[in-house]
Amino acid sequence: MVSARTYPLWRDLALSEDLPKEALKTVIEALCTPAMTPDGFDVKADRWREEALKDALPALLARTSAKRLRGRLLVHADEKTLAALAADGTVTIADVPAILRHRRAWAGLVCALARHPDQVEAAIALLPRLPRHEVEQVVRDWDPDRYTRTKDTAPVPPGPPELFDAVLEA
Repeated sequence: MVSARTYPLWRDLALSEDLPKEALKTVIEALCTPAMTPDGFDVKADRWREEALKDALPALLARTSAKRLRGRLLVHADEKTLAALAADGTVTIADVPAILRHRRAWAGLVCALARHPDQVEAAIALLPRLPRHEVEQVVRDWDPDRYTRTKDTAPVPPGPPELFDAVLEA
């Protein structure tokens, strides 16, 4: 059991460059274990834990290669966070089975994975798992700045033609 007052310390440890690889498992365990009191589940402390984990998640995923530990971390991320991490390359196609064990595929994940040339085929393979109405969102979501685009914004990155062809066929 971890004291709720120590969650900021666990977060700081996770973000520290000096954290030894041997301690990584302990930090992940502390941030992924629900907050408990002698009387049971502690909602307020668990919110603090979730905030600390959300802040530390990118750093922990970047430093962790073990499937079991990555899976433990991925369970706690929401769809928006997972899609952003996939677009950054922190979450890869190797993480998709762990993600799909706990949630369905969504357009944001497919689009984020397809931004990396070596993952386009795997992203296309996820298209049949999408509900019909979400398939077109893959094309719409390709431009992340579509609502906020100005003259100074970088141009839309070109999409992989095979992805867009697969969307048309779906």
